[in-house]
Amino acid sequence: MIELHEYPPTRSQRAKWALEELELPYESHIVELSQGQQDSDDYRKIHPLGVVPALTTGTYSMFESVAIVLQLIDEHPQKELAPPVGTAERATYYQWCVFAASEMDPAIMMFFDNTLRPLEHMRPPGALHEAGLAERGRYDFNIRADVLSKALSDRDYLLGKDFSGADILVGHSCFMARHVGLMDGNYPVLDAYYERLMLRPGHRRAYGD
Repeated sequence: MIELHEYPPTRSQRAKWALEELELPYESHIVELSQGQQDSDDYRKIHPLGVVPALTTGTYSMFESVAIVLQLIDEHPQKELAPPVGTAERATYYQWCVFAASEMDPAIMMFFDNTLRPLEHMRPPGALHEAGLAERGRYDFNIRADVLSKALSDRDYLLGKDFSGADILVGHSCFMARHVGLMDGNYPVLDAYYERLMLRPGHRRAYGD
């Protein structure tokens, strides 16, 4: 049985969304971050950094939301959530999957860490919110949102007409950007894109209505 260790709303929902799109049975284990469950010895054996998500199966255990999504999709090629390996479409797929983690997420988290993240639970002792870093996060996000908007200006999904794992990964970044107030109606193409993603049953099961 697949077991997902999660805590919404975090990047653990990427893994949950992939599981739902693939229609795989799994057990959900909520890691109560505000209660320190992530620091227990048992959980640290699953995820040495004490964060979410983590995934365990009968044959392996892994962490990192992007890696989990890519692994699950590769295990079920019949679902056609990724182009064939070695194709030009696969190159584009890899590009946007990595773009979510390496470009969008850092900007969003820099803004979030310096505006909304509770200092008492999630930041080092004595750390303070820094307005300058928040604005840098917003600036970095705006540049990447412009790039993404141009890529989606003439298509429904990142690979064209077909939904893929890249949309799960980038779509979650859009969810977080909306959640922390970075989009605020300034990116109509991205808003329309995410509204399409929200209509998917897998998204509804992973994120709720």
